[in-house]
Amino acid sequence: MVIDGGREREALRRASAPDAADLLDALAGRARDGDHDALETLLWAVDDQGLARRAVRKVIVVEDDVDDVVQDVLIAVAEGIGGFRGESRFTTWLGGVARFKAIAHLRRRRDEVALSEGDQGEAARISSVLVGRAAVHDLLARLPETYRAVVVLRDLEQRPYAEIALRLGLNENTVRTRAARGRALAAALLRQEPDG
Repeated sequence: MVIDGGREREALRRASAPDAADLLDALAGRARDGDHDALETLLWAVDDQGLARRAVRKVIVVEDDVDDVVQDVLIAVAEGIGGFRGESRFTTWLGGVARFKAIAHLRRRRDEVALSEGDQGEAARISSVLVGRAAVHDLLARLPETYRAVVVLRDLEQRPYAEIALRLGLNENTVRTRAARGRALAAALLRQEPDG
């Protein structure tokens, strides 16, 4: 079933659980095959429907940590969608990715505590994905405008979410959501580059 992103989003919102699972599987298959619009809609669905959040909360209880891991999961989905073979439901595959990221997060936390305070922070973590690339501005120019401004303000200019929300006339949760989705799309674009 191939329909435009807005219709797919509406169909996902209204679908029964089995129908939504079928739609997600179809989106994941198209995203795996290189359909960037399908990937964007898939990331929207994972975030909007809290699919990754539910899986992460089974392992992590601290809400700020859940937020960090959910962003890591979105990036991992964008980067690794080529590994989705379709032999199981997308949600099953997503659950595995979320569990892996949550456990990795717990291990990092344990190592940080053992090594004392070594917090790099969210901006440094995401910047490490982007920094060092000669084509950062080209990459950002390829992001949909909805996400571009937020990613630039948050990750390159390191502005606080509250300031970005004020500057763009959005609420802070919308800014956080757009930042996470924008990062995931940027990661997917990096993965598509021949030398990345």
